[in-house]
Amino acid sequence: MEALFAHTYLLLFGKLAVGGLIAMAVPPFAEMERGFYKSTCAVYLLCALLLVAGQATLRATYGADAPVTIAALLSWCAFSAVLGVYFVSLFLDLAWLRARAFAIASLLGLLALAITAASHVPAGAGVSATIAFAVAALSGAFVTGASSTGMLLGHWYLIDTGLDLQPLHRMTAFYRASLRAEIVAIFFAITVVWLGGDTFDAGLQAAFGERFGILVFARVALWALALVLAELIRRTLAIPQTMAATGLFYIAALVVAVGEIAAHWLLFRTGLPF
Repeated sequence: MEALFAHTYLLLFGKLAVGGLIAMAVPPFAEMERGFYKSTCAVYLLCALLLVAGQATLRATYGADAPVTIAALLSWCAFSAVLGVYFVSLFLDLAWLRARAFAIASLLGLLALAITAASHVPAGAGVSATIAFAVAALSGAFVTGASSTGMLLGHWYLIDTGLDLQPLHRMTAFYRASLRAEIVAIFFAITVVWLGGDTFDAGLQAAFGERFGILVFARVALWALALVLAELIRRTLAIPQTMAATGLFYIAALVVAVGEIAAHWLLFRTGLPF
């Protein structure tokens, strides 16, 4: 049980690393100072390394009984290695290396997320359930990365005071789209497992009953709050008030993080892809 708890919550670091890396592609590279990408990538590389260290510790402690599969651990190791190459390339004038490392790291990260999400699927649940779990994990990564990178990008305007607002507008639009996509993806995932037979009946009863119903309500309420914050950020940028929008991004990143924590608690306790 302790190993499963740790494995479930370690995935939060993976969502942040992969989603954050992909969100870094939203601001035009040619219009931003290299320092933004260096500092932001360092945060996500650290998250990836913490995930790998945690998974390796679980494998070392529990051996074959660990919930971490060899495929998942190797995929995260590969992602972290290529992400490290991309981070180093930010200090070099090698555009070809930087572009290839970013693309490969993004693909490896998405693959690692899908593999790890699939490890939470009960035996015999079927391919549809595996797809549902993967979709839920990937959508969570996008919105987590969008909110955190939006926060970091807004903070960068304190350093580069002459930066055009267009990058922040684009990040806001990406955050709003990612949030809506996650809501649709989770409803899709829950519908798939609900129609998938008896495998998830106990989990569905626990999630939508008295025991964990409050957590499901909290998940939905946090989505609603995140949507309100997305609209407030958009309107604040229209004024424009960059620092106020950045403050709202800080709150949005916190709201999204709490929502993902609630989702992972539900995954741990009910086995459902919230």
